[in-house]
Amino acid sequence: MPIALGRRKQRVLLAALLLNTGKAIPSRRMLDWLWGERAPATAESNLYTYISALRKVLGSPSRIEAGSHGYVLRVTPGEVDVTLFEELAAQGQRALSAGRHDVALERLSRALGLWRGESVLEDLPLPAPLRCEAARLERLRATVVDASLEARLALGRHGEMLADLETLTRRDPLNERLRAQHMLALYRCGRRADALAVFHRARSTLAAEVGLDPGPDLARMHERILADDPRLTPPAAVAARRAPAELPMAPAAFTGRAAEVARLRTMLTSVSGASPVSAITGTAGAGKSALAVHVSHQVAGRFPDGRLYVDLHGSTPGVAPLHPADVLARLLRSLGDDTALRSAGPGRRPDLDEAAARFRSLTDGRHLLLLLDNARDAAQVRPLLPASPTCRVLVTARRMLTSLDAASHFRLGFMAEEETFMLLTRLIGEERAAAEPRPARTIARLCAGLPLAVRIAAARLIARPGLSLGALAARLAAEDRRLSELQTDDQAVRASFMLSYRGLDPESGRMFRLLGLLDGTTVSVGAAADLAGRSEPHAADLLDRLTDAQLLETCGHDRYRVHDLLRLFARERAGEEDTEEERAQAAWRARHGRHAPPACTAATG
Repeated sequence: MPIALGRRKQRVLLAALLLNTGKAIPSRRMLDWLWGERAPATAESNLYTYISALRKVLGSPSRIEAGSHGYVLRVTPGEVDVTLFEELAAQGQRALSAGRHDVALERLSRALGLWRGESVLEDLPLPAPLRCEAARLERLRATVVDASLEARLALGRHGEMLADLETLTRRDPLNERLRAQHMLALYRCGRRADALAVFHRARSTLAAEVGLDPGPDLARMHERILADDPRLTPPAAVAARRAPAELPMAPAAFTGRAAEVARLRTMLTSVSGASPVSAITGTAGAGKSALAVHVSHQVAGRFPDGRLYVDLHGSTPGVAPLHPADVLARLLRSLGDDTALRSAGPGRRPDLDEAAARFRSLTDGRHLLLLLDNARDAAQVRPLLPASPTCRVLVTARRMLTSLDAASHFRLGFMAEEETFMLLTRLIGEERAAAEPRPARTIARLCAGLPLAVRIAAARLIARPGLSLGALAARLAAEDRRLSELQTDDQAVRASFMLSYRGLDPESGRMFRLLGLLDGTTVSVGAAADLAGRSEPHAADLLDRLTDAQLLETCGHDRYRVHDLLRLFARERAGEEDTEEERAQAAWRARHGRHAPPACTAATG
């Protein structure tokens, strides 16, 4: 955001700090830069005033630190455009040297896009040392412009370059490199006579301005055009490597989650200082995959080397989780490399360590986004991670993946009721929702902020245009039928919950079932201990296991909340797996304490 700076010397002071970020500038040097030999008696107090004013407009006193060696401007990584410009320029030059012209052009174009004027700090009179730094950046910019033109020519984009080359040669008529590139672009566009005319104008300008003939490179380009050198003709098809673009279609009617989207975008697009891996965890049906795909499409342009996607089937009904070696084989194919596959032989799984190492080599230095959807655990994900800081990985999983190194963990909660209603409205259409507003809100409330439930309810209404919202709301209102109503085609809330439930150990599963017998949705550790007939430390451990499995959530010190639909599912499982006597004993303990009554007492209540 632009900030208002008043006095010229205050602007010069900020420029000096920005051009020396992280370096201490002694006060004496600042005084020389601002006043030179004509410093007034009040110069030091004026400097302090300028520093104080800058701290105020920058929004934080800690931005400019005063130490024994001078003043230091503190910035976060990627915050200063000069630093980012130099990083992108270096990346572009390396890609150009490696023949990766598409990557080079993307980096160099982004670098040039950071310039906001024709010169560094134009219209601001700088002291001599700062003018030297500004001149260095000007020279670097000229180098980047030249390199970007070279990349565009290599990619066969000569037609779109002509206007830019004409403008650049007018500004710098003695630049023979630009003249040669202009001639080549014209020749490749079939304008041979115009290309030769550029040479003649350049020769006249050089003779008149500096009394010199064209240099060897420009003269050689002239000779090759005269001879129609076949090496000047671009390839019939420029073999630019097409980056993989494997993201699934963006979810229709994606709604809400503004804070979550903003946070994930920041984590994925920060130039430096951000975690390379972002892990989204949450309850089954909470919309983890939809959020990940939605955000990935939003930031796709920041990853020109490709967007890779794999469903790891960690929680897919009836499908075994993918083996990491098989996932790597697919990723390597997407990147155009099957070395590890050939070495394994036909029909054989590649060696995991070899394939992982090859994947890390191929992704080194590339700007890739890897979306690993529906992971089972950290062990499945760990071999699939690139090592390059230029790559970003987004993982979705039901369980927390806390053992992944350098990962940011993001738990996705349930949608607010208004967001749930908005999602339902967008799915079934505003007209249909407006026709029955109260039942629409009832359906949204009974879906309890679970996007999967909302989408299933909407799918049932779409499939049956004659089904009124009031009728569906009445069906959902019956607790013993609600989960049966929330299923359609290959989607079902019950089946989605079942996968998480089956992953529990017997003790945790028993605790989960017993929680379904409660009338409310919150429980304390003490109440859970009474319900299960276990000690409080043991009960706390079981509740934490359920929280890790995303079947429970914490809601304060020693208190837990079970989602309303999960509570109904737990009650179903208790009815299926526990005897009537066991359920009666649990109910008695919940009222009277954790020691079970005699069997006859439990049976009679």
